[in-house]
Amino acid sequence: MFDRYAASFYKNWIIAKRNFFTVFEVIFWPFISLMSIGLMTGFLSIEQDKISFILIGAVAFSIVQVCQIDIAYVMLFDMWSKSVKHTFIAPVSGKHLVIGSLLFGMLRSSMVFGILVLISFYAFGFNFLAAGVIPVLVFMAGLFLTSASVGILVCISILTFGQRAEVAAWTITGIMMFVCGIYYPVSVLPEGLQIIARAIPLTYFLEYMRSFFGSGETNLVIGFGLAVFYFVAGIFALDRAIIGARRSGIMLRLSE
Repeated sequence: MFDRYAASFYKNWIIAKRNFFTVFEVIFWPFISLMSIGLMTGFLSIEQDKISFILIGAVAFSIVQVCQIDIAYVMLFDMWSKSVKHTFIAPVSGKHLVIGSLLFGMLRSSMVFGILVLISFYAFGFNFLAAGVIPVLVFMAGLFLTSASVGILVCISILTFGQRAEVAAWTITGIMMFVCGIYYPVSVLPEGLQIIARAIPLTYFLEYMRSFFGSGETNLVIGFGLAVFYFVAGIFALDRAIIGARRSGIMLRLSE
């Protein structure tokens, strides 16, 4: 049973090892994003509590982006190489593909987190670990669950709509950045968008971590409740999408 999860993990590892440009996902883009935001806060002479608020959002966004793309690669790389049907010849289901790739995504995004924590401390004087080890681990767990749901949604979109849905791998996190308050509090959004934000787990995890740096409170139970619900529902929906792709012929059109 566990070999199926391990196979998915190993597949992502081989792809990452052979693809030089994955370095950009782990080092280059997170570095550029954090440095750009950090330097902007210095230029604008923003207060320290606001800097903490913004840097927490920047770090969280990079982690979610890196982790979710590893899950999305389950379909993206197969689609780009025209080998989707070959993946599903093997006796695997959606949970095997997702959990195996999630474990690899957790490994890569943990590396990103370590790099960004060091940059935040030495470049901008912000100690992310001042909140304590346990809160940081809780925060990371929430981000991983959120990433899993996003990656699953990308896979479902590809199996449902075909190649034109690959843009979802980058647009979904962009929408979350706008709605969930990555760089500003959710309270500044129109009321309708605030309701949407409260339906996305990332909002609660951001507020949780920021609460240790003087930026309000959050309901962590709701955040994890939503995250677990979306993850379980996503696994079920992915299996249904796989069946639907076989019946509709999309799986064959994405293969050679």
